[in-house]
Amino acid sequence: MQNITDYRNLILKALLAASDDDGRPRLTEEEAKRLSKEFSDEELAFGMDYNTPEEVADMLLDADL
Repeated sequence: MQNITDYRNLILKALLAASDDDGRPRLTEEEAKRLSKEFSDEELAFGMDYNTPEEVADMLLDADL
């Protein structure tokens, strides 16, 4: 099992890699960092066994927070 910090960093990496249809980044680094902190450590720990970091990043992007 990964630790929370590593898992959150992988979510951030996936958020930063997300691009729009034209290949432009969907988020700035600041926006991605803010989004990566939307879930508490406890929430991430609960979901780690069920969702990959990429899936969590997709959820955050789809939620349009």
